Amino acid sequence: MKRFLKNILVAGTFVVGANGLFAAQASTDWVDQFYKAKLGRAPFAEAKQRAEHANTVYREEIAPTAVKPANTWFEDFYRAKYGRSSPAEEARLRAERANTVYREEVPPEATAPANTWRDDFWKAKYGRPFPNGGK
Repeated sequence: MKRFLKNILVAGTFVVGANGLFAAQASTDWVDQFYKAKLGRAPFAEAKQRAEHANTVYREEIAPTAVKPANTWFEDFYRAKYGRSSPAEEARLRAERANTVYREEVPPEATAPANTWRDDFWKAKYGRPFPNGGK
């Protein structure tokens, strides 16, 4: 009987210990919440994010080389004197805008449903369109 009782106690200790280990892994959530409430940040979550970030491989982005003159004293002088860019700088900016690819955006009035009750009411009452074209 003593041996049976000892075996049950040892087995129970192992089960409680294993449950404690599994619970400890899940318990960092409430610890993080506690630290977040008290300190405004969660050190365990930050450490986990830093570790993930350190182990993540990112593709290197190559920044496009901007063509800009190294000596800009004339441009600065011209802008200070006349309040606008020099003609050469304006031509460079125009060429840059022409070569830049933009995606076409649909104007909001084309996608918004037409709400013309005011214009219709005004035209029915006065026989002419709403002033300012209904806008």
